[in-house]
Formats: sequence, C-alpha cells, structure tokens
Amino acid sequence: SVRCIGAGMEDDDDLPETEMVDLGEADDEDVIDTPDGGAIVRLDDDDDMEPRSDDFLANLAETMPESELQTLAQTYLDLIGKDKEARKKRDEQYEEGLRRTGLGDDAPGGALFQGATKVVHPMLTEACVDFASRAIKELFPPNGPVKDYIPGEPDGDKVKKAKRKTAFMNWQLTVQSSEFRAELEQLLTQVPLGGAQYLKVTWLEARNRPEFLFVAIDDMHLPFAATNFYTAQRKTHVQYLTAVDYQRRVKSGMYRDVDLGPVSMEPDYSAAEKANNKIEGRTETSYNEDGLRTVFEVYTIAEIEGDEALPYIISIDKPSGKVLSIYRNWDELDEAQEELQWFVEFPFVPWRGAYPIGLPHMVGGLAAAATGALRALLDSAHISNSQTMLKLKGAKISGQTQQIEVTQVAEIEGAPGVDDIRKIAMPMPFNQPSPVLFELLGWLDKAAKGVV
Repeated sequence: SVRCIGAGMEDDDDLPETEMVDLGEADDEDVIDTPDGGAIVRLDDDDDMEPRSDDFLANLAETMPESELQTLAQTYLDLIGKDKEARKKRDEQYEEGLRRTGLGDDAPGGALFQGATKVVHPMLTEACVDFASRAIKELFPPNGPVKDYIPGEPDGDKVKKAKRKTAFMNWQLTVQSSEFRAELEQLLTQVPLGGAQYLKVTWLEARNRPEFLFVAIDDMHLPFAATNFYTAQRKTHVQYLTAVDYQRRVKSGMYRDVDLGPVSMEPDYSAAEKANNKIEGRTETSYNEDGLRTVFEVYTIAEIEGDEALPYIISIDKPSGKVLSIYRNWDELDEAQEELQWFVEFPFVPWRGAYPIGLPHMVGGLAAAATGALRALLDSAHISNSQTMLKLKGAKISGQTQQIEVTQVAEIEGAPGVDDIRKIAMPMPFNQPSPVLFELLGWLDKAAKGVV
C-alpha cells in the first residue's frame, strides 16, 4: 500500500509540482480514504499480509551480553582482514586501470629526461564514457526505467492496474528518489574499470521512499571461497561515516548508543580510492575535520540466536571494534528464511569467480603499449627538434652567442685557422619519429577497439 503525497493538505493547489503523480483510475476497493484528507492506494493484493512485529525488526545487539558482542566483533574483524588480503591484487588492478586513464596525471611509464611527455592514450577513458553513455540510455529512458508486463491474458482491469503501478514507480525513480539517476550514472562510468560495481537499495523510513547508493567494488569485500556475489556467505560493505551521520543513526535507533570516542586519523582508504582522489583533485588532510570513521556492515550467515545458521546484518565500528547493530536479514513471513538482497550487481564481463573482469584485465596491456608508443613518438619529435649539439673540446670561443632564438641571425668569430663552423660544433644526430612505430600505434588502437 502506498500513501498519497497529498495526504493532510486541503486541496491539490498545496502540492509541490515536483511531487504530483497521476496514478490513473483506481478501483473503489483499492482506495481507502484517511481522516486527514489523504488516501491510501492499494497497489498489490496484500489482503492476506500479516503485520510485521517490532520485536522481529529489533536491534539484537541491544540485549546481547557485551562479552558475546566482543567475541563476535573480533571474529568478523579477523575474517574481514583475510577477505581484504585475498582481494589485494584485485584492488591493484582497479587502481592501475584508474591510473592508466591518465586523468590523475600519474600514469605509469614514460621517459625520465626533462621535457619528456606524460601524455596518455585515451583508449580506456573513451571506452568508459562510451559504455556509460550507451548504458544509461538503455537503462534510464526519459519516461523512466519501469515497463509493465502482464502475464497471461490481459484484460481491462489488469492493464489499468499495470499502468498505475508503472506510472507510480517511474515517478518514484525520476522525481521522489532524486539521487537514483546520479548514483546510477556514477556507477556505470566505473563498471568497465572495476569489472563490477554495486547499487545498494534500501528503504528511507523518514521520507517513505526507496534510497539508492553507489558502492564501489573496492568497498565490497567477499570471501575467497565465494563463487557468486549473491550466494556469498559473507558480504562486507565498507562505509565511511561522518560524525553527523553516525549520530543520526544512533538517534534514529539504527545503532546502539555506545561510547566510541572521536577518531583523529583519516580512514585507511583503498588504493583505488586514493587514485580516484587524484583524478578529482582531492587531497585528504591529517585533521579528519568531519570525524570520518570506518564501519563494516557485514551481510552474513551466522549462528546468533541458536545453533541454526541464519542470515543477519552485523555493523561493526572498526576503530573501537564494537558491534553497533545486529538485525535479522530475512522476511518474518518467509518460512524458508532466505536471505534478503540489498545490493544489485552490475558486472562488466562475468568470469569464473565472484568478481567479473573489466577493461584493465582485457585491454590493460594494449592500453599501456599504446601509451608507450604515443609517448615514444612525441619524445622523438621533441628531441629531434631540440638544439642539442656536440662541441669540440679546446675550441674556446669567448663572448659568442651560445643559444640562438628562432629566426635570429647571429655572427660568431671563428678560432684561428677555422673557416668552417661545422669543424667545432655538430648537431646531435637524433632519429626522426619512426613511421613503423606510428603504424604500430594505429594497430594497437584498432586491436583494443575491437575488444571493447
């Protein structure tokens, strides 16, 4: 059931234009008037649904002994450390992919002499922008991403109901959840480089709407034994919360109120996050003015309330090592007690394990070779046009012009017995840019685009 936005207002003129939605014609039994002037529109046949109990949704950490919480926290902190170590190489590949875009001015390789070019072939950047622009057009058309589908033989009532649902959900995603498109676009630009990214979907109770958050792959830890993201027995979302965000969660009852103390140091960001900060031109300070603290949100199968392993969500504060919350992660009415999924995986190219592969795995070598060839060509052109010379030892010509500007005509005096300036100075015989190397650069670009 969905409560209309106009509830509690005297007339439709009081409604903000951005929050109005046409749900079409509703059946009388689907609409329930409320005393405050609003209405409840029933979008699903939920007459048989039983209300959820507050006890089932309670924070179990509030009533558990502190000794058990400490043991639980230490166990999972050790597991998270091993999960992070198991994917260390994966983080390095993502970091290298970000650096090889050249957007952070720190792409690896290149000559070391003064004036050597640091240009980067735009192969990876072009592929990421092209993929993101094509994907967002397909996933998020102007009228919204939701389409209606009616199984079986459609009739008038079913079609009307489907249209109402489609219109309402598209309004939710385009107007009510204003962050959805921005988070999705940010996610899509990173999918080719990271191999996969994740979109977290939760319910924002304060505003009675869904909430969306882009979660980078370097902030999602999976165990080594995982073969699929959705079936992994442990998924850890690494969160960086400001002091204000943390206090809001405590005040809302999401976290238990424990004395954690201030955090003086900035969080230990991943290598990919540090590479991204260079691209964005951000530099972290040593003061941690916002009070950022790292919180591990672990979606796991564990034995919390007995001998049976069931799905739970455990939040642990990394600096203090204290458990902040434990919630049951299955539907109260589900007899099978299956784990609820809060993340949507966006894989680039699925592979054998839980982590898909991306452009750094597929064309990272070609991108590095193309950048090397381009730099060699530009460095060769720069050197061949430089005023580098060899001077004969002992041929001292005092008071002479050592460097001549372009278009300048200068006179110098020759040493006794020297009537040809080429006998005392000779330009360095550098080679011109190689046409073979230029052809190789074209082949590398063509080969990479074929893969992409």
